Amino acid sequence: MASEKTPNLGLNQIDRTSPKTTYFDLEKYLDQNWRSVDDFAGDVNDGVNAIKKRLDTTERKAVTLEPGVQIVHAEKAAPFSLTGLSGRTLVNLLGRWGNLSSLTGILPYQSDLVLDTLNKGTMLNSLKVTIKSGYTVGVGFYSNFKFLAGKYYIAIAKAKVGNATNAGISAPTVLAGTKVTDKTKFTTTWFRLAPTSDVTSNIDLVIEGTEGQYSYFEAVRIYEISASEYAALAEMTGEQIDAKYPYVDSVMPVRNPYAIRYGENLLPPFYEWQTTGHKISIDSPYSIEGELLSGAIGTDAYAVTYLDIIPNKEYTLTNPAESTGKIRISTYNASGTRIQGVFINPGESRVIKMDASAVRIGVHISGVTQYTNEFNVDTWSWPVGTKRKFYNPILNIGITAKTFKPREDSMLALQTDLYADSVTGANADTIFEREGQYFKSKKWQGVTLDGSLPWVYFTSAAGYKVVRIPVSNGLVDSERITKFDGKLIQHVFPLSGPDQSHLSPESGVVGLSISSADSGWGDNYTPTADEIKAYFMGWIMYDGSMNGGNANPDTPSGNVYNGTGSKAWCRRTNGVTRAFSDPTATLPTTLAPKWTPYELIYQLATPTVEPIVSEGQLTFTEGDNQVEVSSGIVLRERASVFEYNNTAFIGSKAHVTSYLSTPSRKILGVYANGRKDSKWRLTTAYDWAYAEAPSINYDKTVTYTVSFLTLTQSPIVPIIGSYAINEKTLLLDLIDSVQQANSRVSVLENKKAEKDNPSWIVPTLLNGWSNYSSILSQIGYYKDSEGLIHMKGVLKLGTLNTAMFILPPGYRPKLSRVLVTAANTDTQTDVLGRVNINDNGSVIPLSINGISMIQNGWISLDSIPPFLAEQ
Repeated sequence: MASEKTPNLGLNQIDRTSPKTTYFDLEKYLDQNWRSVDDFAGDVNDGVNAIKKRLDTTERKAVTLEPGVQIVHAEKAAPFSLTGLSGRTLVNLLGRWGNLSSLTGILPYQSDLVLDTLNKGTMLNSLKVTIKSGYTVGVGFYSNFKFLAGKYYIAIAKAKVGNATNAGISAPTVLAGTKVTDKTKFTTTWFRLAPTSDVTSNIDLVIEGTEGQYSYFEAVRIYEISASEYAALAEMTGEQIDAKYPYVDSVMPVRNPYAIRYGENLLPPFYEWQTTGHKISIDSPYSIEGELLSGAIGTDAYAVTYLDIIPNKEYTLTNPAESTGKIRISTYNASGTRIQGVFINPGESRVIKMDASAVRIGVHISGVTQYTNEFNVDTWSWPVGTKRKFYNPILNIGITAKTFKPREDSMLALQTDLYADSVTGANADTIFEREGQYFKSKKWQGVTLDGSLPWVYFTSAAGYKVVRIPVSNGLVDSERITKFDGKLIQHVFPLSGPDQSHLSPESGVVGLSISSADSGWGDNYTPTADEIKAYFMGWIMYDGSMNGGNANPDTPSGNVYNGTGSKAWCRRTNGVTRAFSDPTATLPTTLAPKWTPYELIYQLATPTVEPIVSEGQLTFTEGDNQVEVSSGIVLRERASVFEYNNTAFIGSKAHVTSYLSTPSRKILGVYANGRKDSKWRLTTAYDWAYAEAPSINYDKTVTYTVSFLTLTQSPIVPIIGSYAINEKTLLLDLIDSVQQANSRVSVLENKKAEKDNPSWIVPTLLNGWSNYSSILSQIGYYKDSEGLIHMKGVLKLGTLNTAMFILPPGYRPKLSRVLVTAANTDTQTDVLGRVNINDNGSVIPLSINGISMIQNGWISLDSIPPFLAEQ
């Protein structure tokens, strides 16, 4: 019989029934066996070493999350650790002209110009340029843009051809940019320029064709760039240029960056889908029934959700067998043109390969089940009343259908502005993490130049005046100021004309020159501090005594106030045009409607570190993850709710009183007293998103907040980090996270305990004031958990109109307050007293019944109502 082998190692055993065993085979029974033992030992050792490496050493994988939507493959489920995030600043030298939201300042040449809200890409509208009769070229242009010698520029626009031959951007006296011929979507047209001498040229948006033909333009911008970036443009496509230099209004830093990893199931709960006008009922987050109320072709969907996707990538959609209707997927390109449509039957999983130009999909739950049996070709409609139910659909990445699970996103959101040098990118603000808290290494300061600041008059010359604002820790001549129309103020020292600025760290000021045409201050008049503030709130001064007191500041031209006549003010129409709106003879003290203030940024002489508001922890699931990196997230903003026709709205375009601080392109969540409220339907759109709920679900007793993505975009930068890829690293990350979480919780508990059981602070009494009696409440104050300051105590022996004590920073009102309280005169007469609590912290009792001293009487702080401390 053949010799047997051992069951585990396969070693040769001696066959003792064979005559051959008389002769011992060394090769077979020793060498081969020892080799087998050694091979086994090697395999065991390799396995042990692999386990040892996983358990005894830390190992991380670096990952760079690029701007936009991408797929990130993770070896293991693990949290993401941030290691690098730097600022960037884009300065559109055309100001806000390039958003083409108004025809003001857009000049026609051989063309008719109108704004078009139907043909648009990513902006609110486009500019439609139509060639006039008798011409083959039509132009809309920006007049007299100055390119400076020795600098490098990139000019970009998005264009879509209507029925013309082509469209493009150009500087006609210098060079023409690339020409666009695509009639299906907005495409990038651009040129670069590095002039050796100063050049002034119009910026043309030009189309070629025949009379009556037209094309569309949007998102026009000109940026000054570095020499290295200029050289790199030669190897870049129009799409790459558009992505690297996105459109911004005026000056924009990286504002509120974020990264979202979407759930393995990319489909959100049904309460976040958009309804289409049919009758629907949602039984649970992933259970819905719809009924067709009309059956016209194209209206078969009960609800739809839109998702960003990766071109050329496979996705699998599963419509469970319990559903009774079809699910339809439509894919769209960057311009919103539908390029693909697929139906998925109940009980079917289907792989959809996305088109190379697809960037977005719409997933529709449909009332359709069978075209042949249900669609009426005579009425060209589906049968009204058709009901369908849908349960637990799932859309996942890849070609393998996954079992259902609710969508669970993870997010890292950072609420801060991150600046850098707008040309070189140097001296960038950066984000870093320390003990679970995110901090900013701050190298730039941004300031809104409005009427709340301490403006002072400095000097003047013919046609302009110079005003100043104090700044601290500023680097000499690093200031960049944008005007109310978004155009960049020229840095010049010394100032020699209007619309110039400089920063002097020695004087601690920024100087700014303002033309008489803009301000209305004549050469013979010096404005007061309050009148300067009114200018920065959007009000123009003029001589109101001209033309019988009904003077338009532009009629006659140059109507300015020179110290005689009557002072009057008006505001700019649409915030820019110097026209006669809301005239008043009273000095304005509020921001003018539709006014966008000047903005200042400057580099800090000494960088600082400050904590920033953040939310969430970005994590990866094992396998493929769809991640979006962008900017413009707003976290937990206090929401105003507006009710109309039994529906409550937040952020609705149709209801001004429900507006958010800035229009939203996507609502991420509505929160009631800090907890997510799923009763609100989140309507998402590229041009305006909002939340709505039946009025019965709106609780007027709670505070609503909302997190959302802003419609206005800012530059987007990569987010660099790493994640654990073995067990020891995961374990250490877990231990570190638990330790940091426990530390933060203990701090919060202590703070809450302090707020819930506040200790009265006893101030130092000044100017002879003292406690009235030991049997009455003693002087003290504290701040409660809502930030309200409470005061107590009865005082005597002080001099009126002098401070009793000083409140420290953090306990002072933002604006001075005048309060009434109980008092008693020396003649033991009860009276009402007056106490001023000033924004500098001084608590001052004023005159009581004509006396100046309280000797035997008293004044009480017990009856002073709580007030909100400065924020």
